Amino acid sequence: MGLETILATILPALLPGVADGFKMIFSKITGISMGDPKTFQERAQLEQLGIEKMKALAELDKPYGTISLWVSNLRASFRYLAVGAIIIAALIYCFLPVSYQNPVALSFLSQLSGSSTFFLIGDRVYLGLKGQK
Repeated sequence: MGLETILATILPALLPGVADGFKMIFSKITGISMGDPKTFQERAQLEQLGIEKMKALAELDKPYGTISLWVSNLRASFRYLAVGAIIIAALIYCFLPVSYQNPVALSFLSQLSGSSTFFLIGDRVYLGLKGQK
């Protein structure tokens, strides 16, 4: 559990910021801003595309018929429940007697739990640093 563990846990959290940094460097070199519309008409078209995208996503996420509130809440919290299950599985495996542990499985579970945790936390931190909520 050395460098690969560090990379597996830190890299998912830093990847959005690094990608944004490369975009900014490319924008400075070429003089072309990345993703910013140049005119009001382009901005309006971009906003309209965003609205259409949100409508399409809402239509895909809309269940057919009526569903129970607990089913809706379960669907909304699936990522958090999956991360919780991964972390609990890793903790249980860590506290097993050494004779039952496999070093490869232990490394896999520790990397999986770290990556999934930093996936959730890194996304929220990155948006917070950019000033979006």
